[in-house]
Amino acid sequence: MRVKSLGQSPKVLQMIEKKNKDGKLMKFTIQEIPEDRYEDAIHHMCTYFLVDEPTCQCLNAKNDPLFIQDITMLWRLLLAEDISVAAFVDNPNGGKSIIAGMTVLGIEVKNQKKKLSDYEFKSEKFKITYKLLSLTNMIYEHYEVDKYITGFGVSVNPDYRRYGLGKELLKVRDFIGSTYGVPATVITFTSIISEKLIAGMEYEELFSKNFADIVDKDGKEYYPNINSKTYKIMGRRL
Repeated sequence: MRVKSLGQSPKVLQMIEKKNKDGKLMKFTIQEIPEDRYEDAIHHMCTYFLVDEPTCQCLNAKNDPLFIQDITMLWRLLLAEDISVAAFVDNPNGGKSIIAGMTVLGIEVKNQKKKLSDYEFKSEKFKITYKLLSLTNMIYEHYEVDKYITGFGVSVNPDYRRYGLGKELLKVRDFIGSTYGVPATVITFTSIISEKLIAGMEYEELFSKNFADIVDKDGKEYYPNINSKTYKIMGRRL
């Protein structure tokens, strides 16, 4: 679902100055990701998200060409909805700004088929991960809404961690919701670290399952030895 008119400029949400715990001050521009930075965004997610996110880490996704092919297809389709957001910082060496952190966002609409539905995933490992994402559809009935903001990944470059960017990137859903008329949002969590970022944001738990209980028909774990205990879906009215 493309919510903006073609040619409409990406919106700057805010300019912020942040200090890390060592007192170093950085200035970030948090804005919707422009089309000419989509491939940089994909590169960022492949470089950092695939390495850090527990399910991707467990499945060794960064070294699986088919998994990468499938997940980048998903990211490109969501980026094309034109509401994903990044925190940009000036490049000290000159040239284009650096994506310090970003979140891939999309809008799900009840009874509306996404282009992704026509795509046949090649990676069996990614099919498992995508099936978990489809559980967020419970939000339609829970909040009695016909559309909601979803996402697939919040990621921060290690060089810019400890500035609170993860929390700022999660907060942008309020802006997206009010700007484009979307009444609810849902976030999936695979790590207790990322879950802590929404403290105080009034999210409620809609679904929870231990990774050890996510198994195939033969009882084999899909995510053996994952460095996380629980998969959670959290939701909120906007």
